[in-house]
Amino acid sequence: MSRFGGHGVTIGHGKSSDSLLPEDQSVDHLLDHYAKEIIPNYFFISSYDAKPDYMGTLHWNDFKKPPVKLGTLTHHFTDLLLQYDVSVTSSIYLTTHRYDNVYALIIKTQQQGLEHIVDDYFESYDYVLQVFIRSKEDDRRLNSVKLERMLLLLFYKMGLIYEGQIGAFETSKTHLGKLISKDFETDIPHLLNEVDTDDKIAELLKNRSHEKTKH
Repeated sequence: MSRFGGHGVTIGHGKSSDSLLPEDQSVDHLLDHYAKEIIPNYFFISSYDAKPDYMGTLHWNDFKKPPVKLGTLTHHFTDLLLQYDVSVTSSIYLTTHRYDNVYALIIKTQQQGLEHIVDDYFESYDYVLQVFIRSKEDDRRLNSVKLERMLLLLFYKMGLIYEGQIGAFETSKTHLGKLISKDFETDIPHLLNEVDTDDKIAELLKNRSHEKTKH
């Protein structure tokens, strides 16, 4: 699936994107030398571009800090090149990875809707996006702007950038889910429409700073 290194494949070598990763795939090295700064102080690594060793399908117990559910996304399944659109539901989770300001975004796509299309599909917790928010130690508390920026970046990397590809996003009742604004929940079906370049997503992320921060 594209969430594990994109669609490109090199015959005899696996995913073409593997060549983009450095030999040292430790968290520190990738954050220092590979992660992209999409807007000031926001760096990301996406398994949709290339999958580092520590990302991909994991078990719940693999996370040192239990992930917290942010919400449930109804969307088109874009991980495989299909002949027609298939709507699925994915749960979105967040936890930290090694550092308090390095976040792991995890998606779990339900099998319903895929059972007759992908015979060997199974539900799993897929670590697909890492976001490092550079900040002072006394300014690392999550708020609505930080969470919504990370979600927008996630949905962008998932390829949900055309009209109708996002059906709805329902926030969870967790303490983090309650930080996400109702405006975001209402607007997300069209926020990413035609946002098809990194420059466009960067502009959208910057605009979230004008939203009211909820603590």
